Amino acid sequence: MNHNPNECDIVQDLLPLYYDHACSPASCELVRQHLADCADCEKIYEDLANHTIDNVIETESREILERHAKKERNLAYKAGIVIAALLLVPILITFIVSMADGSGLGVFSVVTASMMLVAALTVVPLISSQKRLMKCILCGVGALLLILFFVNAMNGGGEFFFWSVPTVFGLSVVFFPLVIREMTLPPVLSDKKALIIMIWDTLWLYLTIFTISYRSGLGSLKTGCIVATVLMIGVWLFFLIIRYLPVNGFIKGGLCTLLYSIWITFSNDVCSYLLYDTRQLTIRHANFSTWTTDLNVNANVYVILLVAGILISALLIGIGIVKKKK
Repeated sequence: MNHNPNECDIVQDLLPLYYDHACSPASCELVRQHLADCADCEKIYEDLANHTIDNVIETESREILERHAKKERNLAYKAGIVIAALLLVPILITFIVSMADGSGLGVFSVVTASMMLVAALTVVPLISSQKRLMKCILCGVGALLLILFFVNAMNGGGEFFFWSVPTVFGLSVVFFPLVIREMTLPPVLSDKKALIIMIWDTLWLYLTIFTISYRSGLGSLKTGCIVATVLMIGVWLFFLIIRYLPVNGFIKGGLCTLLYSIWITFSNDVCSYLLYDTRQLTIRHANFSTWTTDLNVNANVYVILLVAGILISALLIGIGIVKKKK
């Protein structure tokens, strides 16, 4: 549609004010109606919107930051390559010495695995651009297992699982949450990372008990599994309450406090029954007028913890119910 050139000139003069919402309502309506029918002025307005000072500054700032980040990545990558080259020096020296004196490759293998562990902690974070912590932990654990494997081989073998399983379990408790946080899981599992951590640690706990008890026979295995089961039942109940119970924090805190006081009070009695078929209720021996025997002291402490836990949990649950109603 053809427009009066004077009208286009007027609208184009108003475009900066129209873009900043600084013109009068009547002028805004005039510009809006004109832009709806005039392709030339609409194009000018789009160019204005795409080339404002703020957009230009934002684009230039982003480009500067990207160039700086790229420069830093290149420097880090070069530093990682240099460190990796330096770590090869003791490996080559050990290899030459081992071949020269005919002592075999046992020491060479251990030194190589040790340098891989150092590289996992230094080189991997420098040369990785994404998920550095996860890669660092996985490479470090792998290198540590190689060290255990080669040391075990040098000492005649047969001890690798006895050393490695407890080691992996201990490391998993600390580092597996950090690893799985950076992992990309299928959509069906993306919101279940906490549950995966619990299942993983539970399985490794039982595998560790089995590995350690393997030498001692089924008796120690039974004892370890019973104690671990009583322990993990409490841990799983805590997890399920905190993670999945659809109530507020005060109610969760009250339920966890109650669960903790009950678990502390009766877990030893449950273990005694399952292990030795001994039916006892320690709190029955409570007597606050005397604190002489171990049984009496334990009973008194258990009663205090149980009563305090019930009172505190009742208070927290009451507060939670009141807040929920509000």
